[in-house]
Amino acid sequence: MRQMEMMDLTARSVESFRRHFVTLSCVQRPPGGAPERVNVFSGFVVDIEGEWFYVTAGHIFTLVEQAIGEKHEFDIWRLGDHLAVDHFQRKAVPFDFDLRQWAILSDNETGMDYAIVHLRWLYRQALETGGVTAIEPRAWGTPVEEADKWSLIGVPAETVVYNGESLITARLVMVSLIKTEPPPLARDKAGNQFYAKLIDGSEAAVKNVEGMSGGPIFALMWADSGWKYKVIGVQSGWYREARVIAFCPFATFAEELVPLVQEAQRLLR
Repeated sequence: MRQMEMMDLTARSVESFRRHFVTLSCVQRPPGGAPERVNVFSGFVVDIEGEWFYVTAGHIFTLVEQAIGEKHEFDIWRLGDHLAVDHFQRKAVPFDFDLRQWAILSDNETGMDYAIVHLRWLYRQALETGGVTAIEPRAWGTPVEEADKWSLIGVPAETVVYNGESLITARLVMVSLIKTEPPPLARDKAGNQFYAKLIDGSEAAVKNVEGMSGGPIFALMWADSGWKYKVIGVQSGWYREARVIAFCPFATFAEELVPLVQEAQRLLR
C-alpha cells in the first residue's frame, strides 16, 4: 500500500475507533500524606443484547484492590468520552464506581484478563451525547480471522497530565501491530492470549504502552471495495524489551455473556 493511502487509512481508522473508546479515571491518594496521583485506564463500549457495557482489563482492578488493602483511597471516578467528539470540552462523566458491580476475570497464571460493567441509562445517555457509539456484535471478531492489519488504541500513561483539581488531559494513540509468537516468559499463558509486536518506528508514537491495558485491538479487512473493522481483543500485557503486547480475545468472552444478559432481561420484564 502506498504511503499516502496508508496515512489516509490510519486517519480514517482513528476517527472510527475513537467513537468506541472511553477512559476510566480516578484520583488515588496514598497513605501517610504522600502526593496523590491520577490513574487513567483504557477501555471501550460494546452492545450486548441492546444493553451497553464498558470493557477493560481485569488486572487493573486487582491492583486497585491491592492498593485499597494497603490503605490507599480512590476517589473522583469518571468516564472520559472527550476523545470521541469532545462535546463536553474535556469534562468527563462522573461515575459512581462500585467494584461489586463489575464482572472481573483476572488470572495472572492463565492469562485471562477481562473486566466488564453494565452502563446504566444515565451513563449511556451521557456518553451518547458525547459522541460515543457501542460496538455491536456484527463487529466482534477473532484473532484467527484473516485480516490486513491489526491496531491497538489507548491512552499511554506517559501522556496523562493532571492539573491537580479537575482537568485531566491525555493523548489517544493508535499503534499498528504485527502478529508474533509468545515471548519466552509468556508461553504458559498462550492458550488464553495472543501476541503482537509494535511495528518498527512506533517509538515515535509511544515509548511505553503502560496505561493502554484494557484498550481494544482492532482488525481491519478489505471487503466489498471498502475497509471493515472488528474488535478482536482486550490489551492485557506488555513485554517492554521485545516491544510485544499480549491481548485476550474478545468475541469468545462476549459470547459467553450473551445468555447471562438475556436471562437478566427476562427476570426484569
